[in-house]
Amino acid sequence: MSRVNRISSIFFFTFLFSLSSFSLYAQQNLFNIPSGDVTPEGKIFYQHQLNVYQHKLESKGHFVYGLGKGWDAGVNLVGKGAYFTEDWRLSYNSDANSGSVYPNLLASLQKQIKLTDKLYLNAGTQIGWNLSNKLNNKNLNFFSYGLLSHKIGEGSKVAVGLYHGNRMFLGNGNDTGVLVGYEFKLSKRFYLMGDWISGSNNEGAAVIGGMYNISKRVQICSGWLLPNSQNPKPQGIVLEINILGWNLW
Repeated sequence: MSRVNRISSIFFFTFLFSLSSFSLYAQQNLFNIPSGDVTPEGKIFYQHQLNVYQHKLESKGHFVYGLGKGWDAGVNLVGKGAYFTEDWRLSYNSDANSGSVYPNLLASLQKQIKLTDKLYLNAGTQIGWNLSNKLNNKNLNFFSYGLLSHKIGEGSKVAVGLYHGNRMFLGNGNDTGVLVGYEFKLSKRFYLMGDWISGSNNEGAAVIGGMYNISKRVQICSGWLLPNSQNPKPQGIVLEINILGWNLW
């Protein structure tokens, strides 16, 4: 990482974590962007996501623990995957010149503050190392964000923010961009949901879908993944399960 990138990253992290306290109780992510929520103090949250493409699938796992006063922290294992045509084999990339290096083992940290009764600010980072078998690829990987979420009525919201990451995590293309998401409550159990990450990197994509509350502690989500025009990934289906350590109602 160059000196300029190190300085910009330190500045960005300092901005992100110079915040006060508040907690909101709901799911951690929409599909690919943060949901604008924080895990309650002393509670756990687990989310597992599968991106299914024509020839392969990708797996992402997120474990989060609520620290209280608007903070939560966790561990993420992202970028696991497998090809299932023409033969089954694990997918990985150890060459930074061929896009993002994966899989990655990342620690996460997030903070939230209440700005008004309906407006919240979340800021966080995922930071760690890839599991490449090449020692020279053991550079620090990170993805950081700041997100404003606005509650609309009971159970609905929209969110918009900015992100910044490095090439090892994002792949070729831009390293800074925009996050947009929404969650609209249709009933006690059904929600419309979607999000978008701008840019030409490997994460740049939109997902349009919905969520269903199976029980007070389990949610399932599915959506249609639409990569941005310069993202090399194909279209796919997103499947997601959320397991909460507290009751939704």
